[in-house]
Amino acid sequence: MANLKPLKSLNLDTTQQKNFIKYFKSLPDKPATTVRFFDRSDYYSVHGSDAEFVAKCVFKSTNVVKIMAPSGSEDEVPYVVLSKNNFESFVRDLLLVRNYRVEVFTNKNASKTSNEWVLEFKGSPGNLSQFEDLLFANNDMVTGSALTALHIKQQGKQKVIGIACIETNERLFSVSEFVDDCFFSELEALIVILGPKECIIPAGDAEYDRVKILLERNNVIVTMKKKQEFLLEKNDVVQDLNKLIRFTKGQQESANTLSETSKTVALAALGVAIRYLELVNESSNHGQYDLKLLNLNRFVHLDAAAVSALNLFPKPGTNMSSAAFKWQSILGVLDRCRTPQGHRLMAQWIKQPLRDYEVIKDRHDIVECFLNNATCRTELHEVHMKRLPDILILIKKLLRKKASLQDIFRLYQVILRIPKILRLLEEQDSTTVISTLYNPMKETVGDLKMFKSMVEQILDLEAVEKGEYLVKYTFDDQLKEYKEQMDEIEGKMKRLLSKVADDLGIEAGSTIKLDYVGHHGYHFRMSLKDEPLIRKSSKFQILDAIKGGVRFTNEKLADYNADITNSRECYEEQQKTVVDEVIRIAVGYVEPWTMLNNQIAQLDCFLSFAVAAASAPEPYIRPNMHPEGAGQLNLKQLRHPCLELQEDVNFIANDAVFTKDETTMYIITGPNMGGKSTFIRSVGVAVLMAHVGSFVPCSQADISIVDCILGRVGADDNLSKGLSTFMVEMVETAGIIRMATEKSLVIIDELGRGTSTYEGCGIAWSIAEYLAKETKCFTLFATHFHEITDMTETIKTVKSCHMAAIADNSSFTLLYQVKPGVMEKSFGIQVAKLANFSPDVVELAKKLYDECEDHFTQLKVAEDQEGIDAFLASLEKIAAVDPNDDNSIGTMLQDVRKCVKNTNSDYFRKTFPELYA
Repeated sequence: MANLKPLKSLNLDTTQQKNFIKYFKSLPDKPATTVRFFDRSDYYSVHGSDAEFVAKCVFKSTNVVKIMAPSGSEDEVPYVVLSKNNFESFVRDLLLVRNYRVEVFTNKNASKTSNEWVLEFKGSPGNLSQFEDLLFANNDMVTGSALTALHIKQQGKQKVIGIACIETNERLFSVSEFVDDCFFSELEALIVILGPKECIIPAGDAEYDRVKILLERNNVIVTMKKKQEFLLEKNDVVQDLNKLIRFTKGQQESANTLSETSKTVALAALGVAIRYLELVNESSNHGQYDLKLLNLNRFVHLDAAAVSALNLFPKPGTNMSSAAFKWQSILGVLDRCRTPQGHRLMAQWIKQPLRDYEVIKDRHDIVECFLNNATCRTELHEVHMKRLPDILILIKKLLRKKASLQDIFRLYQVILRIPKILRLLEEQDSTTVISTLYNPMKETVGDLKMFKSMVEQILDLEAVEKGEYLVKYTFDDQLKEYKEQMDEIEGKMKRLLSKVADDLGIEAGSTIKLDYVGHHGYHFRMSLKDEPLIRKSSKFQILDAIKGGVRFTNEKLADYNADITNSRECYEEQQKTVVDEVIRIAVGYVEPWTMLNNQIAQLDCFLSFAVAAASAPEPYIRPNMHPEGAGQLNLKQLRHPCLELQEDVNFIANDAVFTKDETTMYIITGPNMGGKSTFIRSVGVAVLMAHVGSFVPCSQADISIVDCILGRVGADDNLSKGLSTFMVEMVETAGIIRMATEKSLVIIDELGRGTSTYEGCGIAWSIAEYLAKETKCFTLFATHFHEITDMTETIKTVKSCHMAAIADNSSFTLLYQVKPGVMEKSFGIQVAKLANFSPDVVELAKKLYDECEDHFTQLKVAEDQEGIDAFLASLEKIAAVDPNDDNSIGTMLQDVRKCVKNTNSDYFRKTFPELYA
């Protein structure tokens, strides 16, 4: 850190510095994931530990850190200064990418040198309301910001979990209550489905420690609240809901009448979340929220391990506009949406694969329709969807009374475009398109007919063409007067244009034009090639040069511009009353606008699926879906959608065929880097894509609806939570064992690597056998423990296959093809050669391998039949023991020792010499 001590830090004298340091050090402790900013009018400052963090993140160097160290004081505080632009971009990064909290302190004293600081704004990933204008004024809101709160109540021997979710963008409360086990399996599934950014839980209770770990494993920031806050009386929560819920016409306006409020554990959590977001304090929220009950059974169960294994989402901070985004995750492959609301819904659909056969079929019907009609698909996707705004953002501005006439006009433009979209949808030969998209959208636009009429009656559409958003002057005599003034000045400017053109000897309206832009106002513009005509003239002042020409003005035009600007400001001030009334009326149309927003998002997602299917290297095909429990999974020429999009990749397709009671498990062996992981992930991805409504990268696909997709693919040490690679494996695999049913799909890769070879093999074998014999779910089990393939001899539904490779003394070729049967070797040494290991290292490895293999062969020879019989007899004695009877265990140990001791096996005598002493 730089040890720079300015004489006058932040324009504060010595006394002011001392006072600020004293105030700063009096602030309560905060977590490292909260950053405090101090608004100093023209810039912002951060202090203490935040200073170095901000310096590294924003400036990529700690050299910008300075030290506030007033003379005569032993206290000092590091600080960094941020411009407004740096502050805004960094706050976006903290809240939307890093999942940090933000606090902004402002000074109540106008002098900005006192220490009357107050916490003015605070935000977190699940509470963006105070920062929405900053975050989304010039950036699309492409991800949701759901907030959850969680409460656990012990009822007898059962653990009842109540969870509440608030989606402020959608103005929706969701509650769910369920009994869960001590591993919180159901809770994790719900967290994956909801995808919250933040969760509120009670503090100071060991019960929630495991919940906190689970939430953080799913990239959810945890906020702790006092336990007493979760003990709100039901009536207190109901009173808040009565203010916030949108009751339908004729409905009794009491939340007590709603079945959702009977979920008292979840209701307590909802009350905490409502107060955390301070929703009741904002009048624009009143009467705007819906309350619904979450139904977990609607969706395919996904746990965090499966989400990671299938690579569903990109890493945090990935640039969605980059070319690589399209192949870095399944979201990147499928999300070709053109609207922010489409992006948000696509991410939600991927987290929420459906289990309803009819709804999945409808989605596939619509995608097929758009895939088969390239003209309609292209016009909708490339022309219309990209011109639709984020209606949700405009609605929120309406509700907060912060909307402008420009926002009203943007909504009006949506109404003008929808008939063109409806015409294209109506032409489609698909009853599903008509019933799911066309009819609802047509009905919603009908509800907005009066909104359209109001805009046309009030807004001066001619002025809009010039970039001005004004109420028609006919509404008011004073407006008419200001309008006449502006028209008169505009006439003078046009006459001035003609005079300037004559003086320069060029043609007005073609070579030289009168233009208007917001930051310059009215000005002249001519082409770059004509610029020499004014370059040396003192009569003209050049404003700037752009691709379209040179912008310039003169003294007379500048005076006219000032006059017309003054008249326009008076006009806008006079029209405020009318604008306020327009916004008040527009708020009454929030419900149909919300519906239209959701319908546009749906259409955008369906088009996105079709575009993804059509633009793949080999077009995706429609899967044939079968009801849940039908027991079919047949994927022909299956490809991985991410890998095949990468440049210079010629993907080799493979088949995966499962049939209930015939083949439910494949044990897959093969060389390192041979494609085992890619193959099993491809199966999981294809099944998930089919369940969200997408087509799949196959030549043919028959897929039964599954209840779970569970995965354990790859693992790293989780040092932040004190978990080793092996422990992570065990935790994730235990979750699979608990949740899987015969309707599930399970993918497991390289289980048991984190411990000794024999223990790992034993664990992997037992888990594979349990899934094959007890659960009987469709399972892909990739392993380097070739011994496990012996299971195919005893369990008829288990089959072996391997990733083919060709090797000889001089070459090694990976074929990436799935072949029946077992591959006895993993070809690790050959793979080391491919990785350009030193030849000396490779030769040493081969020598050691050969020695180990010879030793193993000698051991096998040494095992005579008598020794094998004794070994099997000992296993039978161990299996027969009663684990709860100490006497039985002691007797068993004596019997085993006697059995081994009475055996004349050379192998046992060498291995257990102490028994024969």
